[in-house]
Amino acid sequence: MKDLAYRAAPVVSVLPAASAALAGVIARLSTDNKPYWCDGTAWVDMTLLGSADTRLTTARLAADVTNNTTTLANVTGLAIALAANSTYAIDAQVMFQTAETTTGIRLTQTVPTGATVVAQWSTPTSLTASTLANQRAVDVGAATTAIDTANANTLARGSILVVTGATAGNLQICFASEVAASNAVVKAGSNLVATKVA
Repeated sequence: MKDLAYRAAPVVSVLPAASAALAGVIARLSTDNKPYWCDGTAWVDMTLLGSADTRLTTARLAADVTNNTTTLANVTGLAIALAANSTYAIDAQVMFQTAETTTGIRLTQTVPTGATVVAQWSTPTSLTASTLANQRAVDVGAATTAIDTANANTLARGSILVVTGATAGNLQICFASEVAASNAVVKAGSNLVATKVA
């Protein structure tokens, strides 16, 4: 077996058109002396990886948001801008509390007009049980019916896929209390990480 540890990336004056055949190839561009990696659809400047990947967008909730109704309300500050005619994979981590053990929470999302959305929310009801809500539209999904400990920080996770149409707009996380006049609180630090796939 050859030792490839010292093999240098080829130096090119112009990057060839990105293609599936070149996926995984690394080349150094002579005009800027930077290494580029082909992901199969585009050339990625490797000096930017981990620091400024333009495909990633994040949002972090700065302050608690409370809803004591069964009507869905926006988690103001927990939204991501989506471009038109694009596909996004979004990971939602939502820390929440409810005021009573008999109060659950309902989590969902809205998307721009004309977008297709599918989502799966896993919302714990205790340290060992969860409610799984599969969603094929906006503003749907099942509420949990209880929580094992009132006013205890609990983590719900959402895996969301959005394919936008001709209209750009926001993916907005929404929530409601399962019981009227009983608080559900989405806590500061909840966050979204969106990857623009195409």
